Amino acid sequence: MDKNTANNPLVSIIVPVYNTHKYIKKCAISLFEQTYDRIEYIFVNDKSTDCSYTNLLEAVSKNQHRICRIIDNEKNMGSSSSRNIGVTKAKGDFICFCDSDDWVEPTMIEEMVNKALAENADVVVTPFYTNTFYEEKEVLFSDDEDISDLNNIPISFQYFSLWNKMFKSNLVKENLSVDNANYWEDLSIISRIYALQVKVVLLNKPFYHYRKYEYHSLTSSSHERQLEDRLIYANYLTQWFEERKLTERYAQFLNHLKFMSKIKMLRTSPRQFKRWKNTFPESNKYIMTYQDIPLKYRILFYLADKLILK
Repeated sequence: MDKNTANNPLVSIIVPVYNTHKYIKKCAISLFEQTYDRIEYIFVNDKSTDCSYTNLLEAVSKNQHRICRIIDNEKNMGSSSSRNIGVTKAKGDFICFCDSDDWVEPTMIEEMVNKALAENADVVVTPFYTNTFYEEKEVLFSDDEDISDLNNIPISFQYFSLWNKMFKSNLVKENLSVDNANYWEDLSIISRIYALQVKVVLLNKPFYHYRKYEYHSLTSSSHERQLEDRLIYANYLTQWFEERKLTERYAQFLNHLKFMSKIKMLRTSPRQFKRWKNTFPESNKYIMTYQDIPLKYRILFYLADKLILK
């Protein structure tokens, strides 16, 4: 980082946009209202078919004092590819992400930058709010937990989401997600960064409002797509850790990852039990140790593994 900007670093905020016309204005305005000044905003419009682009332009036109760039994809590419495009264009010393249907508190960037500089951190993590039609909840971390210990944290959106974190930009630029694989892209980026033994600090104050949807409404094809993306990333990360001779150090994480990647096989179709059993079979022996899976399901998986023939 240049000495002239060491105490006032540039932060790039990357926002993929796709068909969120109801929410994009609120999202953009909350970002433009940040109390921190040195921010560049990169919106990547992923060929929205509604009026998201028009609504975004309206919000941008009222905040021309901000450094803002809108990238308009020529075709729909998905969130992972759109984020990658934004990252490659980012000039900031730090990078943050925001989903276009969410919003943030006005001091978020200022307080995260101050925390990063005060503790010479590579990654700053914060709690967040989840918002549904019915309620708002805080999702908190305990002050004494190691939130970057891959072998001991749950594989869940609480720990593996991009949008409640600020990263030194080189860490993200060197660990882009897989193009066209949109589910688990956050986990793919974060797990590789954490595996590098970087300094991760917790700013235990929520700023980010995550709009949570009811996933039971997903179609069977959506579940199938999520399953295939999970398997893509499980294979990709397994190879990445092997190439860096990190497999032994992170064996617990990798077995957990492999097991979680295939769970949706049973949700997609109960008749896929044999496929489930024979996909990453090495992870099955640790079924009862996966504490983030309810006990009744661990027992079911354990029995399935023991009783079903190959």
